[in-house]
Amino acid sequence: MLTTVLRRGTTASTRLQLHRHLPRRFASTSADTPASSSKLAQALRRLLSMGSVAAAAYTLGSLYPPQVATFISPRPAPPPLHPDDPAAASYVQALENELQNLPLLNARRAQPDADEWYEARPFANLPEERRVNSLTAGALRGPGKLALPPLTRARRDEKEAWHFVHVGRALCGHEGIVHGGLLATLLDESLARVALLNLPEKIGVTATLDLSYRAPTRADQFIVIKTRLVEARGRKARVEGTIEDLQGTVLVEAKGLFIQPKYAKLLNTQQIRQVLGEPSDSREPITEGAVAPVPVTLPGGAPAMGQMSAKS
Repeated sequence: MLTTVLRRGTTASTRLQLHRHLPRRFASTSADTPASSSKLAQALRRLLSMGSVAAAAYTLGSLYPPQVATFISPRPAPPPLHPDDPAAASYVQALENELQNLPLLNARRAQPDADEWYEARPFANLPEERRVNSLTAGALRGPGKLALPPLTRARRDEKEAWHFVHVGRALCGHEGIVHGGLLATLLDESLARVALLNLPEKIGVTATLDLSYRAPTRADQFIVIKTRLVEARGRKARVEGTIEDLQGTVLVEAKGLFIQPKYAKLLNTQQIRQVLGEPSDSREPITEGAVAPVPVTLPGGAPAMGQMSAKS
């Protein structure tokens, strides 16, 4: 209808003026094509950019996965080296060199009170006939497990100690995370050391052991087990300790009660002290009837086990 009106009653100039004021919907749509092409190009560029960022993030995540990702989707590790493998000796030696050069250990060695501490390697000199039936010194010893005997740095008054231990990949419950039961075993032995050396006969058994797991303990790293005597009274010793990584993150907290059995004097306490790594220049001498076996004769004249061990 509008076109008919224009044809019948308007001049050319009037038609031109009206055309300028026509609504946009009556104009040609050919001008929209470049704009649509521009928007499509922008969308493609945005999609390509997002794809590039995603690819880069995936690559970096694969090479350097965040800690949470390794917990959710852990990477399987190769089996540990067999002890007879020629590469096993090199692996253990490399770990020993790394242990001796740990910044935390060397910082402790440089402390002003360094003379009040000594270093020992518990279970390092355990006889082979006893080692084969020992859990941590035998069954769990080897590359990928407990490759090294712990390095213990203890106060000469036996009230405190730091134990440096390497935990391998073959000690895991969840892949890449050390089994909580293994950590309990390490704490039991470490707490026992400071407890036993503060008992009259240097012999004791675990009465209670309370643990609080604070963070996952990653495998294939050095950890520090810190132990401290809380109280020693008669045949009882209370101790507490933590497992920490080298950055000081607390992984496990523990408290324990150790009790000296009544038959302690029948046992070879000198051998136990040597296994625990007590220094040869200990300020507490071994005396008969106090921290050494007491001569005991069983019915029938046979010597007691502790006496036979002391003579052998």
